[in-house]
Amino acid sequence: MVETKNVALVFGASGISGWAVTKCALSYPTPTTFDRVIGLTNRSLPLEKSGLPDDPRLELHSGVNLRGSLNEVLSQLQEKVPHLEDVTHVYYLAYSNATAYSMDVIAIRDINEGMTYNAVHAVDQLCKNLKFFVLQTGTNNYGVAVFRFQEHIEINPPLREDNPRIPSPWGDEIFYYAQVDLIKEANKGKSWKWCEVRPDQIVGHVPIPTNMSYVEPLSLYLMLYRYVNGPGATVVFPGPYTNYIHTHTPSSQDIIAHSELYLSIVKPDQAHGEAFNTADNATPAPWTLIWPKMCEYFGLNGEGASPEDKGWKDIDKWWVAHQDDYKKMCEEYSLCPRAISEETWIFLAAGFSFLGRNRELSLDKIRSVGFTEEFPVAYGYFRVFEHLVREKIIPDKEAWAK
Repeated sequence: MVETKNVALVFGASGISGWAVTKCALSYPTPTTFDRVIGLTNRSLPLEKSGLPDDPRLELHSGVNLRGSLNEVLSQLQEKVPHLEDVTHVYYLAYSNATAYSMDVIAIRDINEGMTYNAVHAVDQLCKNLKFFVLQTGTNNYGVAVFRFQEHIEINPPLREDNPRIPSPWGDEIFYYAQVDLIKEANKGKSWKWCEVRPDQIVGHVPIPTNMSYVEPLSLYLMLYRYVNGPGATVVFPGPYTNYIHTHTPSSQDIIAHSELYLSIVKPDQAHGEAFNTADNATPAPWTLIWPKMCEYFGLNGEGASPEDKGWKDIDKWWVAHQDDYKKMCEEYSLCPRAISEETWIFLAAGFSFLGRNRELSLDKIRSVGFTEEFPVAYGYFRVFEHLVREKIIPDKEAWAK
């Protein structure tokens, strides 16, 4: 009997999590685990601009719009991806924040539930050798980002996978619940297995920026702040005091990717039907630890928020006001200029303004199935800085020293 070769299909390959899974699947858990790695995107992602390895096993296909009807998604997949029947492992990392900036959270829920439904039922029909489906959700399983109803939601960290769902109406906007339920329903009577993976705040980078990134815009801000104010300048934490001191467990994109690949490839039987928290380390890493280390990297003195600080400090306005300095800096250091969209600033400001409650994750469950990889505190941020230096988005330290 010939063993089925492993073929990975990644929905959302241009996002921070999907890009990392697409990249890591070419080398983890072994360099030969997958015979093909297929990255799917809605918008175009040319291979030469993707930042992904030059590997003959890698394929990128754009124009798969999960917001259409199931029949449309089926047609797009069949038209664009050859030999879909060979796919064995699916990683669902797509997300739409199409209405996020109108604050219509129920519309966001409905859009993402529909996208997940289309993906699950499409691969169930088309991928005849399907073995495993991974869904990535996040800490909002525990209600930490249901900003409208925080006074009704009890959060007692460390947060564990068996915590009950947030009841209606307070939890109605959490689309993760609907995603899990529809996968359970689709899986009935099927041979393929599935699991859910829950990271905390994602630390990562993609060569083509997304609106859901926060490390790159912070890095650009700190880089320009140093340029304008000089090395050793004091830079104040941009959010309120509650955000500065609250505990959380940052999740680097590669740790997330490795945990998802590990569960689906190495421990599929133990992972089936289960949810797993994932993060760099079980030790909480509040901004009180991270901010000074980030600032030190850029040659700055990081000053924390004071108890009187209640909100966002408008660093987006500072950035806009110093665009002439930024242009001059890019020319001086031969940097590739990057735009920070209004949506990115909104995402950053919301994260720094409203996330102010302790929410660290328990990693006991994922450790119990043998996934022990971890990063030291702040290490994930330095990995992102290395990416930014390689892509000439920020200068290396030698250039700064001149």
